[in-house]
Parts: sequence; structure tokens; C-alpha cells
Amino acid sequence: MKRFSKIRTLMPILFLLLGTIPVSAVERPFALKGAGVATLITNEAGIPIEAIPTGSGTATHLGQWTVSGNVKYTLDNGVLRSSGLGTIIAANGDKLQVQIDGILDPVAGVDQGVFTFMGGTGRFEGASGTANFVVTLNPLTGGFDLTAVGKINY
Repeated sequence: MKRFSKIRTLMPILFLLLGTIPVSAVERPFALKGAGVATLITNEAGIPIEAIPTGSGTATHLGQWTVSGNVKYTLDNGVLRSSGLGTIIAANGDKLQVQIDGILDPVAGVDQGVFTFMGGTGRFEGASGTANFVVTLNPLTGGFDLTAVGKINY
């Protein structure tokens, strides 16, 4: 009988101790789709040098989201590279920080590359992972469509 009472006493203590072990990040599939508008800044030759995008859409792990950021364009051996930072805000207010690294084809109106997840707030604190993105631009309206597919760890 004493044996069972000791086990009953130890079980809650074990459960409490297990609750203090930090939960490790889990790799999950990630998919994002949305649209927005970008204010495009060009140089004297009409070549894009910067964009300030805002947009919204839906994504796994985020629900409805909004985004704002800043993208710089640099000419590198005849290739127009896009790089920058963005903040994606989930439906519940959690923020996901994204680093952007891509290549813009201004003739085709397509920017494609990789989003690297760089942490955030709430459940995205310490988030990592990558997603391939494609942005289709409409230079006449400043609008864009965005899709991204990859994996996120949080």
C-alpha cells in the first residue's frame, strides 16, 4: 500500500518537471499566398532601386496576414538582385521576421528567390526556416501577387 502512495506522490512531480523542459522547434510545411501594392523607387535610368511593399493574404500557421517591408535592388554583373526585410503579422498579432534574397527580372515582371525566417514574436520567437517565393509584378499599377512555399521551424 505504501508503494502505491509513493507512486501517486511522484507522478504529479514528474509531470511538473516535464513541463519545465523547453519545447524544441518543429519543422512544419509553410505555404503563403497574397497580393499587395509596392511603392517603387527608380533611379534616373528607370531602373528599380527600392520598393516599399504592403500586402495581405493567407498562410499556413499565420491565418490571415499582413506584411510591410523594404526591398533594395542592386545591379550585380547584369543581374538585378533584391534583398531586404519584411514583417509578416499573423491573424493573432504574432510577428514573423523575414529576410528577402531574390533576383528581379524587370522585363518579365517577376522577382523570385528565398525568404529566410529570422524569428519574431509570440509563437514565432526563434523561428527559422526558408521558403521559395515568387512575386509577379504589375508595373502599371504597382500591384503584386505573392506565393511562397517552404518549411518553417517554431
